Amino acid sequence: MTPAHSVRPVILVVDDEADKLQHGLALDLGDEAELIVRHPKDIESQDIEGAHLVLVDYRLDDWAERDGQPAAFSIRTGLALATVLREVADQVAHGRLTALALHTGHLADASGRIRPPHSCHVVARLNNLEWVFEKSDAARMRGAVQLARAAQRLEGDWPADASASEARARELLNLGDEVGWTERAWDHVRECQPPVHELGGGHHGVLFLRWLLHQILPYPCFLWDVNWVAARLRVSVGDLERLIASECELARELNRLRYTGLMAGFLGNRWWRAAMEDYAWELGGRSSGRPGQFEERLREKAGEELELVAPHDPVVCLDQELRPRGITSPEDAVRLRPDYWPPFADAAWMRIDDVRSDPELGAMVEPLDDYRVEVDE
Repeated sequence: MTPAHSVRPVILVVDDEADKLQHGLALDLGDEAELIVRHPKDIESQDIEGAHLVLVDYRLDDWAERDGQPAAFSIRTGLALATVLREVADQVAHGRLTALALHTGHLADASGRIRPPHSCHVVARLNNLEWVFEKSDAARMRGAVQLARAAQRLEGDWPADASASEARARELLNLGDEVGWTERAWDHVRECQPPVHELGGGHHGVLFLRWLLHQILPYPCFLWDVNWVAARLRVSVGDLERLIASECELARELNRLRYTGLMAGFLGNRWWRAAMEDYAWELGGRSSGRPGQFEERLREKAGEELELVAPHDPVVCLDQELRPRGITSPEDAVRLRPDYWPPFADAAWMRIDDVRSDPELGAMVEPLDDYRVEVDE
């Protein structure tokens, strides 16, 4: 595994209220990163050249020098400014990666017509950005530091050789080969189309970073968040979160199966899907154990009685904003095909009653499940 950089990453914050932000952001960052705060009119190319992350405010109202300029020179929002700064970053890159992200208290405005408006990764993906941070998120600067460190770690050319490229991807994901499930996990990774071949030939790792941020961490694929882990173990999400925070045997064993690679923890903890499937298989006695063995061993490892959810193959259901809202039986839910949901991700499910209550959701339903949503007159 590549050693952590000893030099602090540099974060450039571009905001029309730069003077007001300097002190507060410096307190938020502490010693985790070097901070530069600039008004848009004061940005120099060397500021961008030295930055691992450029964080741009969406609303740029206080910019007198811009007002009255012809339309082609009038940058009204942070999205427009980020496009210009991206060009500058590419020109002065010299083999380094400068990540760009939006920093806003008006995500709905920045989202435009994108539905749902809370999907930061979708807004970022459609606007040539690495991420969108909300100012209302108390942990946003911690996430910004993590993104800056990832850009710092990805400095330099990506290996051109195919085997070296795959080895670099495995290293970044911290996926070794010391346990049995790791090769199956790598098969799962390859099913999710990592851009390891597109990165050959002297490119830096921005495509890999975007793949991870836009298509992997927000969805259930080779990594699972706590909701999908809970469904696999057939316990409630609340019970699992409580157990993970404890010192029981289950918590210790699940901790060893967590994802610890690039951007780990950025959107909360993730676990390797292959590892969780193996773990559940072992709990069940590799499917040859006596009835009830899975439940019995799970309770032993938890150190307490647990009420298991949904008797057979429970699924994680989404709400109208496409966020996980609980676990249910597939008999009470239908599959969806949401916009931007990767084809390699696990199926998206929603409760039938929720689909019936919102006519717009009907267009997302998997055609084979349409008949299950229909209500007899």
